Amino acid sequence: MDRKIKGEFLVDYVRMLKSRKDIDWTRYLSPQDLTFLEQKILGTEWYPMAPFERIATALFKEVAHNNVETVRLWGRIQAEEVSRAYDSLVCKGNPHDSLIQFQVLRKTFFNFDPIDVMELSRNFAKMKMNFQMNPAAEQAATYQALGIFERLAELSGAANIQSNFSSQIWAGDKATILELSWSNVTPEMKIKGGLFVDYVRMLKKKKGVDWSKYLLPRDLALLDQRILPSEWYPFESFERMGLAVLHEIASGNLKAVLAFGQRSLDEMARAFSDLVQKGDPRESLMRFEVLRNSFFNFNAVTIESIYADYAKLRIEYSMSRLAEQAASFQAAGFFLQLLHLSGAKKIAYRFASRSWAGDSTTILELQWQKP
Repeated sequence: MDRKIKGEFLVDYVRMLKSRKDIDWTRYLSPQDLTFLEQKILGTEWYPMAPFERIATALFKEVAHNNVETVRLWGRIQAEEVSRAYDSLVCKGNPHDSLIQFQVLRKTFFNFDPIDVMELSRNFAKMKMNFQMNPAAEQAATYQALGIFERLAELSGAANIQSNFSSQIWAGDKATILELSWSNVTPEMKIKGGLFVDYVRMLKKKKGVDWSKYLLPRDLALLDQRILPSEWYPFESFERMGLAVLHEIASGNLKAVLAFGQRSLDEMARAFSDLVQKGDPRESLMRFEVLRNSFFNFNAVTIESIYADYAKLRIEYSMSRLAEQAASFQAAGFFLQLLHLSGAKKIAYRFASRSWAGDSTTILELQWQKP
């Protein structure tokens, strides 16, 4: 079967190529390609992949100068155009459903399967890609697809999008696998300054780091403000700061994040003198449950069941997978220290389910011996 692509994915490439009359395109394109370029490209028509491959290679080398980030930006722009042509593609407030829409509509874009959504959950997608092109064109098309998916997720309400290629055809792998994770945190979600200030303090203490790699301008502005314990702050900023701390201060070490959680409990215990009930770990956990609305304006942590020596907690921050994992380990450290200060012995914990590994939610189980 001859592979074909819909014109709306080709027309921008043709327009870009025609605009650069200073480049000798005959080094990349055949006489048949040049004749092909003289026709009007219609968005609703099908066109052969072979000219697209040669055009993509030429643009990647001559216009993008082999810079994949430039091609990624082209993909973001194209996502805007495609979403206007297919108004059902973007599901506002639901990136998960938008990706389902893409999976359904992909046969409208290609007459073969260069992209397949292999795994999809509320804030994670794994996609297999194979455009069956030469390495340069394959890499360019893949990064353009990455830009399309990132922008599509943003248009659907996703934030703090994380991406990773776990395998790459152009590097010799059998297929390209893209993993995409995003946050479902909304602007309405807030965290109290008493918790927020820990991240601000850590970032300000670490000198010589370009925090703009992780933070938006509005996040950076918060680093210059005085953080008041009694005020509410954006949870979106907290998520981005958490990722910055994970990468630059904890160096990806989750044991260090666990220790951050333990230290944050120590500070909170000083701020809330009634939080720790000496000799009664169960009571201390229940006091946290009462106080939790003082820390978040949403249900981030909920005690599902509690006994004299056991508790099961549900953790739902709605963040991207990596941020959710780090925050869950920080929460575990927080509760381990709360139990310790309450006098509990032989404290143990485990994650019975992990949203960052594909489970529907995160369940933290705590077990201890009574004092």
